[in-house]
Amino acid sequence: MVGRFALVVAAAAIACGPKEPPAAPSAPEAAPSGRAAQIVNATILTNGCRDLGASAARLAERAMDQLIEGCSTVPGGKAQFEATLQPGGRIQISGVAGEPDVVPICILKHSLLHNVPLTKPCRLDVKIEQTSVSVVLDAGAGG
Repeated sequence: MVGRFALVVAAAAIACGPKEPPAAPSAPEAAPSGRAAQIVNATILTNGCRDLGASAARLAERAMDQLIEGCSTVPGGKAQFEATLQPGGRIQISGVAGEPDVVPICILKHSLLHNVPLTKPCRLDVKIEQTSVSVVLDAGAGG
């Protein structure tokens, strides 16, 4: 089972930013404003929780979504780690073999607790990536 989560940062601030004057009717379409929005995508593999049942796997995925939802940046552009949900509510974070032992601070700002009812540990593979996309402001849009 794979979960996807995306967070767009700065889009609201850009949408309400200063307006550019409308282009003349004969002018070609305006060039991009040079502004960018940061997007953080997360892929959560719940395969390690599959034998606990579909309901527990969905709850585990939701717990990971909540853990990463505050991440607006990822140092180095990407991070990959394992999160093990323990019976009793603790979340253990560990590195993945062959990857740097780096976990974004946005993850560690959480209490690292969950409320998934488990009888044995449930391991999830988490990969988060930050990308930048160009944002073109529509001079005619209200904001």
